[in-house]
Amino acid sequence: MRKESALLKLIGERFSVRRYLDRPLEPDLLEMILESARLAPSASNAQPWHFYVVKDPEKRQALAGKMPLGSQVIANSFIAQAPVVIVATAGPIDLLHRIASFIVNKRWYYIDLGIALEHMVLTAWELGIGSCWVGWFDEKRVKQLLAIPAGEEVVALLTLGYAAESRPPFPKNRKKIEEIVKVID
Repeated sequence: MRKESALLKLIGERFSVRRYLDRPLEPDLLEMILESARLAPSASNAQPWHFYVVKDPEKRQALAGKMPLGSQVIANSFIAQAPVVIVATAGPIDLLHRIASFIVNKRWYYIDLGIALEHMVLTAWELGIGSCWVGWFDEKRVKQLLAIPAGEEVVALLTLGYAAESRPPFPKNRKKIEEIVKVID
């Protein structure tokens, strides 16, 4: 008998939302989403992250305009639509973790932050809230807008809100498992 996984089903259903309803997020749901990030694991339990929760409509509109090459009209105008935008930063990174990252040529804090963001994405979806992970932005302009300290690196933006669409606007094609997995016995 094959065991079913509620989490795997949730992962399969989730898609990036780029159209949001004009409906605010309830504070308790936002708190649960943020709590899921707080509980995320990190290398050496460093927890190298900060999350700036942007709810102000003018700031969200300004964030939508902080894109490279003036592309906000085409690529990321939906940022202003989302009732919440989380600006995720890494740092400051302490000396021990910087040295370790340099020695092995791995930036563990990116991985740590990715795990925390994915926790938020999946928790949001489970709560009926859509999200979209945004990597196309001008970091310097985002930091200036939100007065983010120099020692923190803006890694991603995450929009959150109730989806105005019930399915992805295009097919969610994935490679076959045989194309991405090699079992070594």
